[in-house]
Amino acid sequence: MQVITSFFAQNHAALSASMVSIPLLVWALYAGFVIGVLVMYYNKTILGKAIRALLEKGAIGEENARTSEELGIARSALILHSIHKGTLGRYVRILPPSDENGAERYFLNEEDRIRAELRYSNKGSDLYVVIMALVIFLLIAFLAARYLPMLLDLAGDLLS
Repeated sequence: MQVITSFFAQNHAALSASMVSIPLLVWALYAGFVIGVLVMYYNKTILGKAIRALLEKGAIGEENARTSEELGIARSALILHSIHKGTLGRYVRILPPSDENGAERYFLNEEDRIRAELRYSNKGSDLYVVIMALVIFLLIAFLAARYLPMLLDLAGDLLS
């Protein structure tokens, strides 16, 4: 306890001056939270559409592979790009075009199916849940930016 008290006593002026940066830090953390929530929402709703389509059509294993038209994702450039070069490529396997119609066919391996289903399930990704999370954390960020510098200053005064 003596070490903490002496630290605050010696650095009280420097700590008080740095209290200005605490609200900036709080808002930076909130901005990171917003970006994370938006990326989660994008993954679960937009990219998850492909996984849910593969599961609904029973495209598990090479013998059950489906084309993008059959899956309803033929017009979604974001999903197709993610399958070929993005995160969906970890789960979705591609068969080269066959002689039938010249379209690539997509499927999930059995071992990848469970991981993909858990990662891209629609649970907890309603727009309502996303908005409520953003509003609640906005309130927390506002309170922290407003009162945290005062509380830290008070703690410094109490310990010195």
